[in-house]
Amino acid sequence: MRKRTLWVAVGSILSVLLLAGCGESTPAGSSDVASLQTANPAAAASASADSQEHPLRRPDDGPEVFERYVQVYFKCVVDKGGTVTQGEKPDVGGDAKSKAASAECWHLYPEDWLDRERRTNPEYADLLRAAGACVKAKGYHVTVGGDPLAIMYDNNADANKAYDDEQECLRTAFQASVAKYNKGGS
Repeated sequence: MRKRTLWVAVGSILSVLLLAGCGESTPAGSSDVASLQTANPAAAASASADSQEHPLRRPDDGPEVFERYVQVYFKCVVDKGGTVTQGEKPDVGGDAKSKAASAECWHLYPEDWLDRERRTNPEYADLLRAAGACVKAKGYHVTVGGDPLAIMYDNNADANKAYDDEQECLRTAFQASVAKYNKGGS
Protein backbone atom coordinates (compact mmCIF):
# COMPACT_ATOMS: atom_id res chain seq x y z
CA MET A 1 0.00 0.00 0.00
CA ARG A 2 2.86 2.36 0.85
CA LYS A 3 4.54 1.84 -2.59
CA ARG A 4 1.28 2.57 -4.39
CA THR A 5 0.83 5.83 -2.44
CA LEU A 6 4.40 6.85 -3.30
CA TRP A 7 3.85 6.22 -7.03
CA VAL A 8 0.58 8.17 -6.99
CA ALA A 9 2.39 11.09 -5.32
CA VAL A 10 5.28 10.97 -7.82
CA GLY A 11 2.81 10.81 -10.72
CA SER A 12 0.92 13.82 -9.36
CA ILE A 13 4.09 15.88 -8.98
CA LEU A 14 5.22 15.03 -12.53
CA SER A 15 1.80 15.97 -13.90
CA VAL A 16 1.93 19.37 -12.17
CA LEU A 17 5.45 20.02 -13.46
CA LEU A 18 4.49 19.09 -17.03
CA LEU A 19 1.40 21.31 -16.93
CA ALA A 20 3.41 24.18 -15.50
CA GLY A 21 5.80 23.99 -18.42
CA CYS A 22 2.93 24.28 -20.87
CA GLY A 23 1.37 27.35 -19.29
CA GLU A 24 3.48 30.15 -20.74
CA SER A 25 3.27 31.43 -24.27
CA THR A 26 6.53 32.36 -25.98
CA PRO A 27 6.91 34.22 -29.29
CA ALA A 28 7.69 31.97 -32.24
CA GLY A 29 11.16 33.39 -32.89
CA SER A 30 12.33 33.29 -29.27
CA SER A 31 15.58 31.48 -28.59
CA ASP A 32 14.31 30.44 -25.14
CA VAL A 33 12.06 27.82 -26.71
CA ALA A 34 13.31 24.26 -26.41
CA SER A 35 12.65 22.24 -29.52
CA LEU A 36 13.65 18.95 -31.01
CA GLN A 37 15.70 19.37 -34.14
CA THR A 38 17.50 16.93 -36.32
CA ALA A 39 21.21 17.55 -36.18
CA ASN A 40 21.68 16.42 -39.77
CA PRO A 41 18.82 17.03 -42.24
CA ALA A 42 20.44 14.63 -44.74
CA ALA A 43 20.23 11.85 -42.16
CA ALA A 44 16.53 12.61 -41.69
CA ALA A 45 16.00 12.45 -45.46
CA SER A 46 17.74 9.09 -45.74
CA ALA A 47 15.76 7.76 -42.77
CA SER A 48 12.54 8.63 -44.60
CA ALA A 49 13.89 6.91 -47.75
CA ASP A 50 14.60 3.80 -45.64
CA SER A 51 11.02 3.79 -44.42
CA GLN A 52 9.58 3.69 -47.95
CA GLU A 53 7.53 0.58 -48.65
CA HIS A 54 9.15 -1.97 -50.96
CA PRO A 55 7.16 -3.11 -54.01
CA LEU A 56 5.15 -6.17 -53.08
CA ARG A 57 5.63 -9.54 -54.72
CA ARG A 58 2.10 -10.91 -54.51
CA PRO A 59 1.20 -14.59 -54.03
CA ASP A 60 -0.03 -14.85 -57.62
CA ASP A 61 3.09 -13.22 -59.14
CA GLY A 62 5.40 -15.44 -61.13
CA PRO A 63 9.20 -15.26 -61.23
CA GLU A 64 9.10 -12.83 -64.18
CA VAL A 65 7.44 -10.18 -61.98
CA PHE A 66 10.20 -10.56 -59.38
CA GLU A 67 12.84 -10.22 -62.10
CA ARG A 68 11.25 -7.01 -63.40
CA TYR A 69 11.34 -5.51 -59.90
CA VAL A 70 14.97 -6.57 -59.43
CA GLN A 71 15.94 -5.01 -62.79
CA VAL A 72 14.40 -1.68 -61.68
CA TYR A 73 16.46 -1.89 -58.47
CA PHE A 74 19.68 -2.70 -60.42
CA LYS A 75 19.02 0.17 -62.85
CA CYS A 76 18.68 2.54 -59.90
CA VAL A 77 21.99 1.29 -58.46
CA VAL A 78 23.76 1.90 -61.78
CA ASP A 79 22.07 5.32 -62.21
CA LYS A 80 23.40 6.28 -58.75
CA GLY A 81 26.96 5.39 -59.78
CA GLY A 82 27.17 1.82 -58.49
CA THR A 83 28.15 -1.28 -60.40
CA VAL A 84 26.18 -4.47 -60.99
CA THR A 85 27.93 -7.69 -61.95
CA GLN A 86 26.44 -9.45 -64.94
CA GLY A 87 25.89 -13.16 -65.36
CA GLU A 88 23.51 -15.86 -64.22
CA LYS A 89 23.05 -14.22 -60.82
CA PRO A 90 23.71 -10.47 -61.12
CA ASP A 91 24.72 -8.69 -57.92
CA VAL A 92 25.70 -5.25 -56.67
CA GLY A 93 29.43 -4.53 -56.62
CA GLY A 94 31.30 -4.63 -53.32
CA ASP A 95 32.92 -1.19 -53.53
CA ALA A 96 31.79 1.69 -51.29
CA LYS A 97 30.05 3.60 -54.09
CA SER A 98 28.02 0.53 -55.09
CA LYS A 99 27.08 -0.17 -51.48
CA ALA A 100 25.93 3.44 -51.03
CA ALA A 101 23.91 3.27 -54.26
CA SER A 102 22.36 -0.02 -53.14
CA ALA A 103 21.34 1.51 -49.81
CA GLU A 104 19.80 4.48 -51.61
CA CYS A 105 17.84 2.21 -53.98
CA TRP A 106 16.97 -0.55 -51.50
CA HIS A 107 13.34 0.60 -51.26
CA LEU A 108 12.93 -0.58 -54.89
CA TYR A 109 13.90 -4.19 -54.09
CA PRO A 110 10.74 -6.34 -53.98
CA GLU A 111 9.38 -7.72 -50.73
CA ASP A 112 7.69 -11.12 -50.77
CA TRP A 113 4.11 -11.14 -49.46
CA LEU A 114 5.08 -13.60 -46.70
CA ASP A 115 7.86 -11.28 -45.50
CA ARG A 116 5.33 -8.44 -45.34
CA GLU A 117 3.04 -10.71 -43.31
CA ARG A 118 5.94 -11.43 -40.94
CA ARG A 119 6.40 -7.68 -40.42
CA THR A 120 2.77 -6.61 -40.20
CA ASN A 121 0.43 -9.45 -39.23
CA PRO A 122 0.15 -10.07 -35.47
CA GLU A 123 -1.26 -13.55 -36.24
CA TYR A 124 1.73 -14.49 -38.41
CA ALA A 125 3.21 -17.07 -36.02
CA ASP A 126 -0.09 -18.91 -35.55
CA LEU A 127 -0.85 -18.89 -39.27
CA LEU A 128 2.65 -20.14 -40.12
CA ARG A 129 2.26 -22.97 -37.58
CA ALA A 130 -1.04 -23.90 -39.28
CA ALA A 131 0.73 -23.95 -42.65
CA GLY A 132 3.48 -26.11 -41.15
CA ALA A 133 0.89 -28.56 -39.80
CA CYS A 134 -0.65 -28.70 -43.28
CA VAL A 135 2.73 -29.50 -44.87
CA LYS A 136 3.33 -32.16 -42.22
CA ALA A 137 -0.11 -33.67 -42.96
CA LYS A 138 0.98 -33.99 -46.60
CA GLY A 139 3.75 -36.37 -45.48
CA TYR A 140 6.79 -34.10 -45.09
CA HIS A 141 8.95 -33.89 -41.98
CA VAL A 142 8.96 -30.21 -41.03
CA THR A 143 9.29 -28.03 -37.97
CA VAL A 144 8.27 -24.42 -37.50
CA GLY A 145 10.88 -22.42 -35.66
CA GLY A 146 14.01 -20.35 -35.97
CA ASP A 147 14.56 -16.63 -36.01
CA PRO A 148 12.92 -15.43 -38.14
CA LEU A 149 10.16 -17.99 -37.69
CA ALA A 150 9.98 -20.28 -40.73
CA ILE A 151 8.94 -23.71 -41.96
CA MET A 152 12.12 -25.78 -41.81
CA TYR A 153 13.03 -29.06 -43.50
CA ASP A 154 15.71 -31.66 -42.75
CA ASN A 155 17.45 -30.93 -46.06
CA ASN A 156 17.15 -28.95 -49.30
CA ALA A 157 15.98 -31.96 -51.32
CA ASP A 158 12.91 -32.34 -49.08
CA ALA A 159 12.26 -28.60 -49.22
CA ASN A 160 12.43 -28.67 -53.03
CA LYS A 161 10.02 -31.66 -53.22
CA ALA A 162 7.58 -29.95 -50.86
CA TYR A 163 7.65 -26.53 -52.56
CA ASP A 164 4.27 -26.73 -54.32
CA ASP A 165 2.56 -28.32 -51.31
CA GLU A 166 4.07 -25.69 -49.00
CA GLN A 167 2.85 -22.86 -51.23
CA GLU A 168 -0.64 -24.38 -51.23
CA CYS A 169 -0.58 -24.70 -47.42
CA LEU A 170 0.63 -21.10 -47.01
CA ARG A 171 -2.12 -19.80 -49.30
CA THR A 172 -4.69 -21.78 -47.30
CA ALA A 173 -3.43 -20.69 -43.87
CA PHE A 174 -3.07 -17.04 -44.93
CA GLN A 175 -6.19 -17.07 -47.14
CA ALA A 176 -7.53 -13.68 -45.94
CA SER A 177 -4.20 -11.98 -46.62
CA VAL A 178 -3.71 -13.77 -49.93
CA ALA A 179 -7.14 -12.58 -51.08
CA LYS A 180 -6.26 -9.02 -50.08
CA TYR A 181 -2.90 -9.10 -51.89
CA ASN A 182 -4.31 -10.70 -55.04
CA LYS A 183 -6.95 -7.96 -55.23
CA GLY A 184 -4.17 -5.41 -55.31
CA GLY A 185 -4.04 -4.51 -51.61
CA SER A 186 -0.90 -4.34 -49.55
